[in-house]
Amino acid sequence: MPWMDWMALKHVVFVHVPVAVAFLLPVALLAAQRPGRGMRPWWITGRYLAWAGVLFSLLAVFSGLLLARQLNFLAPGQYLAPKGSGDAAIFRLHQALAGASLVLGFLTLKSVFRRRQDHQSIGLLSLFLSAAWAATSIGAGYFGGQLRQPVEKAEPVVPAAAALPVAKALAVSDTQPSSRILDFQSLEPMHTEPVRNPLHGNRWIRVWISSGAQEAYRAGQKLPEGALLVMSSAEDRWGRPGPDAGPLYAMEMKEGKPRFTFYWPRVPEGRRGEIGGAARAYWSGENANLAACATCHLDGLASSRDRSSWIVPRKPKVDPILNNN
Repeated sequence: MPWMDWMALKHVVFVHVPVAVAFLLPVALLAAQRPGRGMRPWWITGRYLAWAGVLFSLLAVFSGLLLARQLNFLAPGQYLAPKGSGDAAIFRLHQALAGASLVLGFLTLKSVFRRRQDHQSIGLLSLFLSAAWAATSIGAGYFGGQLRQPVEKAEPVVPAAAALPVAKALAVSDTQPSSRILDFQSLEPMHTEPVRNPLHGNRWIRVWISSGAQEAYRAGQKLPEGALLVMSSAEDRWGRPGPDAGPLYAMEMKEGKPRFTFYWPRVPEGRRGEIGGAARAYWSGENANLAACATCHLDGLASSRDRSSWIVPRKPKVDPILNNN
């Protein structure tokens, strides 16, 4: 799984630390208000909690931005939520409280590190800022939870295909690709093992091609009429092919032109933002979602120098006799 998708999925985990700090920090700073000897341990506790809250607030804001784009709350390149009603209004409030929480966290951190004598209290300013930080953090967490509830508890409602955008309308279609594409393992494999492909979602891929088109593929030339090329894929997991299968990419030469097919029967939840949030997708022919394929493969194949060559790294073999010596 790409690290950005991993960060997005861990947003809810990162949020727990700022919320916990929101409850604990005001208690520590309240105990540090009494002047006199023995205040230094409370200072250290408050400073430690403030650092933890700020660092995890940064992680929560960054991962929340990635998750919002995956869930289509934000468009690509967009950082602030647009005005709207319903979930859009809740998300806008959640984002505003999260931003205010981050600012108040930095102010609280600065205040608890002000120079003081060992017998002095931590100060009312720190206590006030920590209370405001706690309120905004808890509020941001509450409204974030309101956004997650419809996704987890509500039954999915599939509208009529005519009212959907192109990607979603085709994604919920029951149409299947031809058996020739689904039976891709009967074709000739061009890779003995998976290779990393950054241009197709950083997935691990293998190319399969019909008989008689292998030489054209190796030379990077245009495939002959009727040739079929299928690229199977697997999602990346920690630098190796993971357990989740990626989409099938197919290209068939008809009347001198490539015809593309994209089929993803089971989309992992973390990758559904790529296809409009649907759980499966099937695009073929003149589908608008295949425009990028036609742009890169206008003449059929990508050139040989542009193809992926990064394979799974293997551990070197160690001779046990030499190793013992």
